[in-house]
Amino acid sequence: VLAAAVMLSGCGEDGPEAADPAPTTTSAASDDVSGTTAAPSSEEDIAPGAVDPAEWQLIEITDTGGETFTIADLAGRPVFVENFATWCSNCRSQLADTQAAAAQAGDDAVFLALSVETELDLDDMADYRDENGFDDIRFAVMSPEMLAAMDDAFGTTALNPPSTPKVAVAADGAAGDLVTGSESSEQILSA
Repeated sequence: VLAAAVMLSGCGEDGPEAADPAPTTTSAASDDVSGTTAAPSSEEDIAPGAVDPAEWQLIEITDTGGETFTIADLAGRPVFVENFATWCSNCRSQLADTQAAAAQAGDDAVFLALSVETELDLDDMADYRDENGFDDIRFAVMSPEMLAAMDDAFGTTALNPPSTPKVAVAADGAAGDLVTGSESSEQILSA
């Protein structure tokens, strides 16, 4: 339902497309949702220097290899999260730059592409990844719960694939602002 709500009119052959504007940012609605530092209930609850993860970082997702994990599980390395749809040509173009950044970063960061197509089969997503040569990006499908949590944290812009929504999560788990618009591999690496 939420995915349908973000579909925009003015569809091209591949679905709704947006121009390639300069990247913009959207802040999360509150500290509790954005992943910024919150007071732990005790010092043992979080590692030194770590922050409480946002709700969307705690929801389980399954990647194309069949591994179930949360974004919070990836703490210790920066994570670059890019929301996309397989029908979106803007996404495919942006993912090419993300792939270049991921290849350059190697194991120093995790690059995660999350499909807003909640009913997408993991095998179909693996085919999409392989056909486009996105070998260094980990692909997963958002659950409806993840979709709703991303909407709560960042608004519907996070669920609008043609705007190429992206968010960087620091190694300590702190989520940055949502960024939209085309970014080069250099801009992605600096995030």
